Amino acid sequence: MPKMILHYPQGAFTQANLELLAQELTQIGLQCEHMPETTYGRSNVWIYAREYPTDQVFVGGHTGGTKVITVEVNAFEGGLDDAAKEELIEGFTESIGKFSGTPSGARCPVFVLIRENPASDWGIFGKRVTLEKLRHPPADADPV
Repeated sequence: MPKMILHYPQGAFTQANLELLAQELTQIGLQCEHMPETTYGRSNVWIYAREYPTDQVFVGGHTGGTKVITVEVNAFEGGLDDAAKEELIEGFTESIGKFSGTPSGARCPVFVLIRENPASDWGIFGKRVTLEKLRHPPADADPV
C-alpha cells in the first residue's frame, strides 16, 4: 500500500510516459510490499505526481542542471525488509530513468526516500487499517 509522491522538473516526462511510469511504480510497490495483485490491491497504491517549473528546481544552489527527481515512499513499518527496500530503490530508479529518457547506462539522478510509518498511524475511510488486512483482504473487497 505504498503512498508515493513523485517530484520532478518540468519536461522530465511526457504525459504518456508519466502514465506508464505510474503503472510500473505501482507494480514494483505491490511486489516489494507483498500486496495482492488484484484490483483491490492496486487501488491501494497511490502516486501523486508533482511537476515543478525548472526555475524552481535547484541543484547545488542553482537552477537548471539535470533532471533531478525525488520519490517519497510512505509504507507500513515492517512492510519492507532490507531486500525489498533495495529492490524498490533499484526498480524505481531504473523505471524513472527509462521513462524520463535518461540514456541507457547513464547515471539517473533519482533520490528515493522511504518513510516507514507505524501501523497505528494508518487509516482510511475513518478507520485504522493494518498491513495484514491489506495483504489479505476479503475476496469481495471493493477497490478504493
